[in-house]
Amino acid sequence: MASAGAVGTVVVDSETSHSEEQSTPGPADVVPAPEVLAQSQSVNAVVEPVQSVVDSESVTSASEPLRTVFPDLPDKVAVSSTEYIPLVLKKTHFFFSFWQLSMYPCPTPTLVLLDTPSPLELRIGQVRREVCGYYFGARTHVQGAIDRWIRVEEAVESRLHSFRDPTEPLNPGLLYTGISALTASVVVRSRALPVRFLLPPLSCVGAFAYFLPRTAGRVGGWMEELEGTYAPRAGEIRQTSVAHTRMALGMLGDKYREGREGLEKGVRRVVEGIESGTGLRLSGALGWTKARDDNKSGSDEDHKNG
Repeated sequence: MASAGAVGTVVVDSETSHSEEQSTPGPADVVPAPEVLAQSQSVNAVVEPVQSVVDSESVTSASEPLRTVFPDLPDKVAVSSTEYIPLVLKKTHFFFSFWQLSMYPCPTPTLVLLDTPSPLELRIGQVRREVCGYYFGARTHVQGAIDRWIRVEEAVESRLHSFRDPTEPLNPGLLYTGISALTASVVVRSRALPVRFLLPPLSCVGAFAYFLPRTAGRVGGWMEELEGTYAPRAGEIRQTSVAHTRMALGMLGDKYREGREGLEKGVRRVVEGIESGTGLRLSGALGWTKARDDNKSGSDEDHKNG
């Protein structure tokens, strides 16, 4: 029991087989636990020294079993002397089996160095990540704007190619259109301000429709599509205005033809009167005889068809 290194004290009862008298335990009846300070120093101060405490007043009668208290047990377990030896052996086996060396060499532990960053490094990393995030966000927005601009350029280029008529050359027509617009701007440079603003564009549009009629027709059709898509009301107003303008121009043309025919008739009457009064053949000198015959034949054909 001295080599077991048990913690606590054991009190052995002193019963005799010849008498039943109760006796007071003396120093010989107390079995103190030996100190294991030397052994604890050899095992890195794991096993604490054993303190022996003898309670001489705990034994009151010979019939009662004496109690042994182990401080390290959770519930203050009390055991008799017959139960003490197996418990001490069990505890001794636990301590020495825990510190028993293995017969095989222990492997050398691998040292792993962990790099712990400082607060300044953490802050610098956070700022760097934020700056990189802002940079990549701005780069994404700029790249998106560039892609949209490229798509717009491709759409405009394809639209311009659709305006061109393969059977109509662009080189002289565009040159003449530019010359007409420049000439109009030079002519009206000293005129009133509205005339200076309106006449050059109108001259350019008129020259474009005159020298490049097919291309102008395609451009006009595209503008009508845009007008019908985005401003249908304005398209209706424009179509109504164009119809009224055509009607007015038709009426002016009819009036002009009627006035010209009336003027020709008046001049012919005057010439015929001069010929009848003087005998001169003015109609032959002016070439009206052939024109009169052509007009008569045309009127006869019109009457026949009508």
